[in-house]
Amino acid sequence: MAMDLNAKAAYIRGLMSGMEFDANSKNGKIIAAMMDLLEEMASTVTEQDNALDQLYEDVDTIDEDLTDLINVVFDVDDEDEESDDEDAMYEVTCPNCGEVTTVDEDALLGDELVCPNCGASFGVELAEDEEDDSAALPKDREIPIE
Repeated sequence: MAMDLNAKAAYIRGLMSGMEFDANSKNGKIIAAMMDLLEEMASTVTEQDNALDQLYEDVDTIDEDLTDLINVVFDVDDEDEESDDEDAMYEVTCPNCGEVTTVDEDALLGDELVCPNCGASFGVELAEDEEDDSAALPKDREIPIE
């Protein structure tokens, strides 16, 4: 089992005591001062490690709470998120016969589509949906800012 910094500093202090270390000699005063500094530094590092661990826990809690809040505000279910990614289907209208066909994302991103009704092949140009602004809240869900 690995010792933490405070335990290591205490071990060194014990070695000094067991060796009948003379803290009043010239060299002894320097080593004793260094030992005091080492113990203080070990204590400070341990406090900082504990504070950092608590901070990580707090950030994880905030992240979970924020995810829950987003799901409530945008009315998202966990099942909806998973199924949207896996089963995304798109409606495509054949430019030759006007037949509306549903295709998955892989077919949509391919070079050309073939109409199942008339057999005509055609390309699809993808465009951004101007009405869909995912950063904006729906009108009925706007949150007033005071």
